[in-house]
Amino acid sequence: MKERFATVFSLLIMVTLVIGTWWAADYSQRAVAIDPPARKTHEPDSWSKNFVLLRTNPQGEVINRLEGDLLEHFPDDDSYDVEMPRAFGLRADAPLTLATSRKATLYDDGDRIVMRGDAVLLRLADATHAPLNFLSDEIVMLIDKDISYTDLPATAISGRSRMSGIGMRYNNATQQLDVLKSTNVEIAPKDTRENSNSPAPRPKP
Repeated sequence: MKERFATVFSLLIMVTLVIGTWWAADYSQRAVAIDPPARKTHEPDSWSKNFVLLRTNPQGEVINRLEGDLLEHFPDDDSYDVEMPRAFGLRADAPLTLATSRKATLYDDGDRIVMRGDAVLLRLADATHAPLNFLSDEIVMLIDKDISYTDLPATAISGRSRMSGIGMRYNNATQQLDVLKSTNVEIAPKDTRENSNSPAPRPKP
């Protein structure tokens, strides 16, 4: 009888301890105010004025130079906003390029640059390539692939030839321009007078 009483008494003590512990934990949670999780807002945490960023290839050669009036970093998506950007393509094995716009956003550690507002990509002329102007309201530049594209209306101008369309893709490594949907094409005829010995015809009075 005494052994049964001791067992029952021990069980009662254990139940009391469990109930007391649960009550104390619940009371502590209700008594202490828990702060809500911090909201991620698109706000800059650092900035720089009149900056220069250089991007190199695995061999350490500079392949892109980015300048701007103002650079702001946003920690929520690890992006950078740029005011008045100027991006220079400096690959030794491809034509030099210069891209400008009113604003730009850098993603993927600077590998993808979205130029916005009067965006212009200029391929400079050299001994084998004529200059090319690629214009749109938004141009996306993939720096490592040396490719620029847009899904918006765009215009490409080379010399006296002009091509307009919706959606363009330019590969600077191959100098190939693809148009998703062409809307207008004006190709200037080649001037063959330089290869002719006869003088150019005069207009009739």
